[in-house]
This record gives sequence, structure tokens and C-alpha cells, in this order.
Amino acid sequence: MSPEALPHSPRFDLTTSAYRLRTSGVARRVRPTTWNGPAVAEAVERTLRDARAAAGGGGEPIVVGAIPFDPSREALLHVPEHVSWGGPPEPVRPPRTGRGRRVRLDDDDPHYRRAVAAAVQRIRGGELDKVVLARRATAHREDPFDVNALHASLAAANPSAYAFRFDLPEQSPGAPPTTLLGASPELVLSSSGGLVESHPLAGSTPRRDDPDDDRAVAQALLGSAKARGEHGHVVRAVAQAFERLATDVHVPDAPSLLSTPVIWHLGTRITGRLRPGASPLELAYAMHPTPAVCGWPAGAARRMIGELEDFDRGLYSGLVGWIDAEGNSEWALTLRCAEVHGATATLYAGAGIVSASDPDDEHEETDVKLSTFLHALESADDPVPVA
Repeated sequence: MSPEALPHSPRFDLTTSAYRLRTSGVARRVRPTTWNGPAVAEAVERTLRDARAAAGGGGEPIVVGAIPFDPSREALLHVPEHVSWGGPPEPVRPPRTGRGRRVRLDDDDPHYRRAVAAAVQRIRGGELDKVVLARRATAHREDPFDVNALHASLAAANPSAYAFRFDLPEQSPGAPPTTLLGASPELVLSSSGGLVESHPLAGSTPRRDDPDDDRAVAQALLGSAKARGEHGHVVRAVAQAFERLATDVHVPDAPSLLSTPVIWHLGTRITGRLRPGASPLELAYAMHPTPAVCGWPAGAARRMIGELEDFDRGLYSGLVGWIDAEGNSEWALTLRCAEVHGATATLYAGAGIVSASDPDDEHEETDVKLSTFLHALESADDPVPVA
């Protein structure tokens, strides 16, 4: 039975430019002795082994789910009851923003501007080099959002992204379900046959409608000392994690440009080969959270996030993905996302704060990042194919 035939069974779906993964149900949950890389990797291996044995050796079970921003907290990882793999979706007409039902967004955030100003002052005082501060906004409409349509809309509008849909465990019996949805541009880790790859992003600028202006801002980003410095912190942190758990590590000398429909990013593709006995989940935990979603130095940045942000990030800026018994896996950052609960969606976005940051500019940058999901909310009633 396919996941589509089980509408009331918890779903985990991931749509990428290369494949579509659709799952439903929870056969087994991953429960390590503690939440760190080695313990989680061992628990995942054991859970997959038990799942294969219970199935009589038939099928190839996988583990899917999400890891929080704080990797020491409990992750939501499980073996699904039903798994369906397919090819990438056919190209479709992008959704037309605004055709759907009206969505109201609480988008001005004075607290965020104050937090950015406080962070800049402390950075200039030498406390740290960079901190990533996030904000959240709430969107409402009169009737419940259709999470299936939202996932399809996100995948159609962001074909090069990792579009994910994850039904979270019920908080209380009979409560409306909460679903984590998003379209992340950033690959944290993929592994295949022992080869591993990460594509960290840091340093960004909004895109422009005029093609000449758009090319100009992209080249300005590529030449920006501020953006290159911010990006360099992330690349060094990821490369150091690779060096501990992988061989043949290759790090390009300079970043390249990556675009989404609304923003340009600097990106660097880092590759290597896992050392014998190492798990890709160990490597993912060793990297997470990277300076791209936390800051630098990491300890000082995490403390500042706890002091200045006015909400618990939970799964936002964590990892979302899957792994199989052979160690093949793919994990993306949980970005450009929201938690959808009935007729309410809680959206998240963040920006890297350095000594030269301006509170209004950073608020505008997060507005641009929030727009990825807001556009999906406003256009999800368009007839975008889901198969």
C-alpha cells in the first residue's frame, strides 16, 4: 500500500532534484542511550538491523526524521512502515503567488532588530566573530492549510531544493496535527558507497527582478570581503569535521554562487571518503550545528542565541533526512520552513550577524527568506501536481 493511500498515517516526504521519497507510518523509533553522534549512529544501525530481521530479510528499511538545532536534545528518527521511492517530479508551471486564499502574516519584529543591535555591540566588543540570529513569524488564514498542497507547491517553486514534509508526533490526543514543511537550499551531508559530500552556504544577498541588476548583485556578493569572511568560517568548520572522519578530503579554494528563486548564496562543495567504521551520522553530528546556522566561535554563539532569541528553535536549523543500512544517506538543513498547525503556520528565518551588520538590513534579509514559504502558503491552492 502506498503512502498516498494512508492519509491518517504519519508521513515523512522528501522531494529533491534527483528523487522523491514518500513514507508513512512508524514501525520502530530510534532510541539511543544518549543523543550524540556515536550513540545515535549505533542506535540507527541496531534499529535497521532489527527492522530487517523482523521483515524476514525482505526489503531495505530506512530511518527518516529530523535532528534538532541543539544536537544534544532528542531527535525524531524512525523506521517507516511504508516506503516509496520515485524519480524527480516532472517540470510544472510555478505556482502563481496570490491566487490562493488570503494569508495574513505578522512580519514586523522589533525584538529581532533589538537583538541584532545587541549582538553587533557585543561582537564589536570582541565577544565573538559572528552569530546567526533567527526570528519567527506567524501566518494565519480562515480555513486549515492543506499540507499536501503546500509540499507540492514548495517542490514546484524550488526544484533544486530539498522540499520536506514531516508529520510531528501528537502533543496530546485529539489535537490537530503539526507538520514541519520547508524547501531547504542547503545540503549538510550526503553519503553513497562511502563517499561523502557537504555543500555549506553562508553569505547571501536578495535577488533582483532585472537580469542585469541580478547579475551585478551576484558578482558583488562573490567579491564581498564581509560575505567571504563569513563563508570562510563555515567552510573551515565543515572541513575540520571531514578531516576527523574522512580521507581524501577536497575543499575548493574559493566559493561559487548558488541561487534560489529569491536569494543568492555563496557555497562550497566539500567531498571526501568516510574512514572505515565511521558512520555518516557521526559526521553529520560532528558538523552540526555549523557556523552557517550558529556562528563563530560555536560555544559563544550558542550562548548568545540562547540569550537574545525569544523562542526555542526546536527543529528549525536542525537536520532533516534519511539513512539506510548501507550508510547511504542525505541530510539537509531545516531552513525556509514552517510548522503548520491547522490554519496557522509558524515561519522561521535567520541571518548571520557580524560587526558590520545593520538591524534593518538583517530584518529585510529574513523577510526575503520568509518569502519562500509565504509564497507557498499563498499559492498552495493552485493546481500544482503532486505526482
